Amino acid sequence: MWIDTILIVAGIVLSAWRPDPAWIERAYVNGGYPRWQHAISTITLPLPFSLGDVAGLVGIGIATWIVWHNLKTMREGWRLAPIARALYGLLALVAVYSGWFLLSWGWNYDRAPLETRTIYDPSRVTNAAGDRLSELARAQVNRLAPLAHARAARALDIDALRASWLPVVRRLGDAWSPVVGAPKPSIAAPFMDATGTAGYINPLTLNSHLAPDLLWFERPFDLAHEWTHVAAFAREDEANYVASIATTRSRDPVIEYSGWLEIFLTLPLKSHYARNAFAPQVWADFDAIRKRNARHLNLSLSRFTWRTYGAYLKTNHVASGIENYNEVSRLLLAIPLDRQGLPIAKPTT
Repeated sequence: MWIDTILIVAGIVLSAWRPDPAWIERAYVNGGYPRWQHAISTITLPLPFSLGDVAGLVGIGIATWIVWHNLKTMREGWRLAPIARALYGLLALVAVYSGWFLLSWGWNYDRAPLETRTIYDPSRVTNAAGDRLSELARAQVNRLAPLAHARAARALDIDALRASWLPVVRRLGDAWSPVVGAPKPSIAAPFMDATGTAGYINPLTLNSHLAPDLLWFERPFDLAHEWTHVAAFAREDEANYVASIATTRSRDPVIEYSGWLEIFLTLPLKSHYARNAFAPQVWADFDAIRKRNARHLNLSLSRFTWRTYGAYLKTNHVASGIENYNEVSRLLLAIPLDRQGLPIAKPTT
């Protein structure tokens, strides 16, 4: 049991330590983490399955073995020692996976927010500015809808999405180029569809996953969002922000349409829109979203899942919890862009 004790103590120390953001930016985000991301991607990207799923199943298998191995003597009568050993072994396993999570990706939650690395002007965040952005997004989706729908049957151009995405994460602090690719299928797919989870990354192996029921015009934005997590941006508003900038600066109409549509739906909506407010293709996409949600979404499971995820975010220093997703509008309004459509970074000293 001394091995379990060492693992438990190490897990507690790692979980309790709050690294300094400056150290995180220098030694982790732009130090050790890129080496790990590049190394694991050379293994995971060629695989036709998710290595993260394998890691999760292995953990379940080990937990099952720990319980069975320690409690198999219970047939001879109730005894406290086997139960204590089983619980201690499970605690050690949790400590291993907790440490793996933190070292593999979790320390990105301690990265300083985007406001510290960009020209962030809170005076730009006004209701009037939000209304102007909403109208711009509406005009753009109407302009792009016919062009995007003409290409709806084509596969997503991964290379085009990566080309518009990579300069954004590098401008925002990554002094390296994340290696990203197509999303992996996941054994969690039915759960994602039922809860309305568009995608996630497995923090143990950095696999990106998208829900199978995502519509073609949702996939570019959501994949860019998950790539941004892989690129060491843990906060949901920042992942949404990078995905918004990356997609809307693309010249691929499907990718650009995906970004502007997501921005429009993120901002406050009017209670009613006239029929001529949107192109017929946009109305069709709104209807497709409603039908998909009605077909797959389990409201009770979805509410429980999002409450749980909100609690998880708060334990990882995201005070607003699940509302952090919607805080992207603050970043979109407060951070000016240059002529290339990239966020303006603070001058380095």
